[in-house]
Amino acid sequence: MRRDRSRFLLAAGASLLLAFPLGLQAQTPQELKAYERRLQQLFEQLDRDGNRRLERQEVQGQPYLQRHFDRLDQNRRGYLTPADLKPSNKVPPPRAERVLRKADQNGDGRIDQQEAQGYPWLRKHFQTIDQNGNGSLDRGELNTLSKPAHAN
Repeated sequence: MRRDRSRFLLAAGASLLLAFPLGLQAQTPQELKAYERRLQQLFEQLDRDGNRRLERQEVQGQPYLQRHFDRLDQNRRGYLTPADLKPSNKVPPPRAERVLRKADQNGDGRIDQQEAQGYPWLRKHFQTIDQNGNGSLDRGELNTLSKPAHAN
């Protein structure tokens, strides 16, 4: 009974710590250190064999880690280290850059009508976003996505 309770608390704590990365909020250095210390403790509890790696089988029963294992394992090593679990300081690219990166299949820096087909919202608003009417969307035109007029 006590062991089940500890596992539950461990799972709940890991999910809470990892699901809400501190990088999204302004944190004091003390709060960040406390967060990293709790994260390290959880890591050590999950690392059953003590090899400083979390293998897939060690994260069984940890829904967040199971679901996000591949995303967290950015180096594709098949295991997670404490560094993989730390909050990211990276600022996500602007929306226009993300859209261009995903939809530009031929890498020419533009999205044509064919490339837009896989993105219903982009396909629907293609003519509006294509301000110069040349049949493709460039980075400048995609920057209008950040403006409220195109936020639906």
